[in-house]
Amino acid sequence: MLIVTTYRVKPYITKEETAELMAVFAEAGAAPGEIAHYVNTDGGGGVVITEADDILPGYRNNLKYAAWLEFDSSIVVTVDQAVGPILEALA
Repeated sequence: MLIVTTYRVKPYITKEETAELMAVFAEAGAAPGEIAHYVNTDGGGGVVITEADDILPGYRNNLKYAAWLEFDSSIVVTVDQAVGPILEALA
Protein backbone atom coordinates (compact mmCIF):
# COMPACT_ATOMS: atom_id res chain seq x y z
CA MET A 1 0.00 0.00 0.00
CA LEU A 2 1.04 3.58 -0.58
CA ILE A 3 1.02 5.95 2.38
CA VAL A 4 1.29 9.72 2.10
CA THR A 5 2.35 11.47 5.30
CA THR A 6 2.20 15.22 5.52
CA TYR A 7 4.09 16.69 8.43
CA ARG A 8 4.19 20.15 9.95
CA VAL A 9 6.77 21.60 12.30
CA LYS A 10 5.11 22.39 15.62
CA PRO A 11 4.71 26.13 16.14
CA TYR A 12 7.39 28.09 17.94
CA ILE A 13 10.10 25.47 18.24
CA THR A 14 13.47 26.99 19.06
CA LYS A 15 16.73 26.72 17.15
CA GLU A 16 17.94 24.28 19.80
CA GLU A 17 14.83 22.11 19.33
CA THR A 18 15.32 22.25 15.57
CA ALA A 19 18.91 21.07 16.08
CA GLU A 20 17.61 18.16 18.19
CA LEU A 21 15.13 17.26 15.42
CA MET A 22 17.86 17.30 12.80
CA ALA A 23 20.12 15.12 14.97
CA VAL A 24 17.36 12.51 15.28
CA PHE A 25 16.76 12.67 11.52
CA ALA A 26 20.50 12.29 10.81
CA GLU A 27 20.63 9.20 13.00
CA ALA A 28 17.37 7.59 11.83
CA GLY A 29 17.71 8.26 8.10
CA ALA A 30 14.91 7.65 5.62
CA ALA A 31 11.51 6.38 6.72
CA PRO A 32 10.89 2.64 6.25
CA GLY A 33 9.76 2.06 2.65
CA GLU A 34 10.34 5.69 1.66
CA ILE A 35 9.81 6.39 -2.03
CA ALA A 36 10.06 10.18 -1.87
CA HIS A 37 10.49 12.95 0.70
CA TYR A 38 9.68 16.54 -0.21
CA VAL A 39 10.23 19.54 2.06
CA ASN A 40 8.07 22.67 1.86
CA THR A 41 10.16 25.67 0.84
CA ASP A 42 8.64 27.74 3.65
CA GLY A 43 10.39 25.47 6.16
CA GLY A 44 7.12 24.55 7.82
CA GLY A 45 6.90 20.86 6.93
CA GLY A 46 6.87 18.39 4.09
CA VAL A 47 5.50 15.21 2.56
CA VAL A 48 6.82 11.65 2.72
CA ILE A 49 5.55 8.94 0.38
CA THR A 50 6.16 5.37 1.49
CA GLU A 51 5.24 1.90 0.32
CA ALA A 52 4.55 -0.74 2.94
CA ASP A 53 2.51 -3.83 3.71
CA ASP A 54 2.52 -2.98 7.41
CA ILE A 55 1.81 0.50 8.79
CA LEU A 56 3.52 -0.10 12.17
CA PRO A 57 7.12 0.62 11.05
CA GLY A 58 5.96 4.00 9.74
CA TYR A 59 4.07 4.67 12.96
CA ARG A 60 7.17 3.86 15.00
CA ASN A 61 9.16 6.19 12.78
CA ASN A 62 6.68 9.04 13.30
CA LEU A 63 6.86 8.58 17.06
CA LYS A 64 10.59 9.44 16.93
CA TYR A 65 9.65 12.91 15.72
CA ALA A 66 6.47 13.57 17.72
CA ALA A 67 8.16 16.12 19.99
CA TRP A 68 8.78 18.44 17.01
CA LEU A 69 6.37 17.48 14.22
CA GLU A 70 2.64 16.92 13.69
CA PHE A 71 1.59 14.22 11.21
CA ASP A 72 -1.32 13.43 8.91
CA SER A 73 -1.04 10.05 7.16
CA SER A 74 -3.35 8.62 4.50
CA ILE A 75 -3.38 5.35 2.62
CA VAL A 76 -3.79 6.25 -1.04
CA VAL A 77 -4.51 4.56 -4.37
CA THR A 78 -3.83 5.69 -7.92
CA VAL A 79 -6.61 7.31 -9.93
CA ASP A 80 -6.74 4.20 -12.11
CA GLN A 81 -7.29 2.03 -9.03
CA ALA A 82 -9.95 4.40 -7.66
CA VAL A 83 -12.17 4.70 -10.75
CA GLY A 84 -13.68 1.20 -10.56
CA PRO A 85 -14.80 1.43 -6.92
CA ILE A 86 -16.09 4.99 -7.45
CA LEU A 87 -18.19 3.89 -10.41
CA GLU A 88 -19.48 0.88 -8.44
CA ALA A 89 -20.50 3.17 -5.57
CA LEU A 90 -22.36 5.44 -7.99
CA ALA A 91 -24.29 2.56 -9.60
